[in-house]
Amino acid sequence: MTTEASNGVPLKKVLEDEGKVIQEKRQKYHPEDQGGPSLGIALSGGGIRSATVNLGVLEVLNACHVLSRADYLSSVSGGGYIGGYVHAKIKQGGPAIFQQLFAREEIDNLRNYGYYLTPGKGCKKFWNNLRMFGALTASLLMNWVWVIALFGILVFGFKSLYFQRYWDVIIWMVASLAGIVLAYHYFFHGLRHIKLWSSDKLNYLEGVLLLLGVFLGGLHLASTAQTATSQGFLVSLFILLVTGCFANPNILSLHRFYRDRLAGAFLQTAGTGDTGLKLAELRPDSAGGWAPYPLINTCLNLFNLTDRNFKGTKSSDYFLLSPLYCGAKLTGYGDTQGPGYKGITLATAVAVSGAAINPHMGTLSNRLVAFFMTLLNLRLGYWALNPGPYIPWLFKYITWWPYYHILELLSLKDTRRWRVNLSDGGHIENLAVYELLRRKCRLIIAVDATADPNYAFADLKNLVIRARNELGVAITFRQDPETFIRPRPSQGFSRSHFVTAEITDLPGKEPDQQLYKSPGVLIYLKSSMRAPLNGKEIDSASYAYKTYHPAFPHESTANQFFDPDQWGAYYHLGRFMAGDLLGVKVTEDEIDKGRCRVNSIEELLRKFWEIYNEASLEKILSAWDQEMQGTGGISKNDGS
Repeated sequence: MTTEASNGVPLKKVLEDEGKVIQEKRQKYHPEDQGGPSLGIALSGGGIRSATVNLGVLEVLNACHVLSRADYLSSVSGGGYIGGYVHAKIKQGGPAIFQQLFAREEIDNLRNYGYYLTPGKGCKKFWNNLRMFGALTASLLMNWVWVIALFGILVFGFKSLYFQRYWDVIIWMVASLAGIVLAYHYFFHGLRHIKLWSSDKLNYLEGVLLLLGVFLGGLHLASTAQTATSQGFLVSLFILLVTGCFANPNILSLHRFYRDRLAGAFLQTAGTGDTGLKLAELRPDSAGGWAPYPLINTCLNLFNLTDRNFKGTKSSDYFLLSPLYCGAKLTGYGDTQGPGYKGITLATAVAVSGAAINPHMGTLSNRLVAFFMTLLNLRLGYWALNPGPYIPWLFKYITWWPYYHILELLSLKDTRRWRVNLSDGGHIENLAVYELLRRKCRLIIAVDATADPNYAFADLKNLVIRARNELGVAITFRQDPETFIRPRPSQGFSRSHFVTAEITDLPGKEPDQQLYKSPGVLIYLKSSMRAPLNGKEIDSASYAYKTYHPAFPHESTANQFFDPDQWGAYYHLGRFMAGDLLGVKVTEDEIDKGRCRVNSIEELLRKFWEIYNEASLEKILSAWDQEMQGTGGISKNDGS
């Protein structure tokens, strides 16, 4: 099931085809943007917290006619929850759908689905909790069918070949040897003058005896049954061969439960509550061609040092799920309407992008942890068809899954297998910006709603390093994120919700390899709290919530159960963050739409270019000090 041949579509072809459909969209719906700079919006990971903050941001961007102009909507993990809602909603109507994209009743419905894994109240919530625990138990038990069958083959086959008459004696001898070793370890190894072996050698022997004990214990259990060993061997082999074709971890793990809960919360709100909306149906040549092109980011997990396609230092790659193509640079890309991908739904793509719990997690992978997580079926990830190698037609539809279970147990995943393992895109890049850089977007609005209570900016640092080392692109901030966004301990609030950066090619690139022949702009918008304006808390929901929850807006991602108050605090925070970004007056009830219409992407780009100069920088600092003085806060001039 491995091969060196590759017939995947190259990245260059993917980018060319995407560029064509985007230009067609501009020509038809936004001719004023024809030939202008490209715009990408990136929604970070962070579970339900990220989805809620990004909902607020997107609502304001949409009211200002920014979302409808965007060329790309790139999402990862929790950002994909609300990204899926947007794509599904736009699919339901024409260009005018943007005016009803965030209807009040739909936002209220999303608020009520803050407990998206176990929604409801009272009796309904009880049954939904029961459903979740039932799914956990069933996935664990079903995962052991192939393990038990494989163990039966080994036990019955080995016993029938070698231990028909003498295996009881062998068990007695192994047990006696184990007793002697343990007695020696207990009584003599600690004595100073009788330590014949090192501790390492003794532990090796004990490990071998443990393995023999487990194996021979299985033989003993097999011998107690009144069934011939040959029959047991054949039965186990039959179970393994037949059930192996049905042991699909994409179905028997918690992936499907997780997918259905996301679909029920976000796609149902958009009017597509079933999980049947195919990713390929979002192609620009079908209904919905006026929408931003979706880039759903996942992580390709690689863990085999013999694979010539990666150098051993890289154990992951950026795997894209999109309406035109799916794949990664290391594997090549496949047509989303082709075998293996035409059945992938939008709900599945969103769930894979948010598969944070998985035996392999990109650069965070650990072989020992992966072994036990695979045995316990603790995985939300997805085994997708490899778009690179040649795969016989039959095996695109029939898979003997125990082979991939064993690969997962032993951490032997590489680009040569017929299937590849995908998990949360945040396991490689959690801001969803990388693919936008690869597509030469001149203006990128990136929303960072990840959990960062210490304002360490780990995901931003990861992006900057990867962009420099892998794309040859420099991201140079004109305002220091730590100075502007990290709260001062003496004040408790941030100066700004956002900073700007310039995107340029590193020196020395050949002309045909340049991504940014003219500089681009990255707007980095991060979950943060600004001081109340002159003591009037226009964002009362967020301020009231923070009073009793100091960790807000960076509560743990492990909390995926938001009550309405918590949900409302994050939602309103996102709205006010976007309002500050665009200079728009936002209250908890409405957006001043009369002041915020963006007439072209070029106009928006010029707006953010202005923030680069020192005068604008000083203006922001001055406004901050005035706000703090107006609320009795500590400013830099009051001597406190």
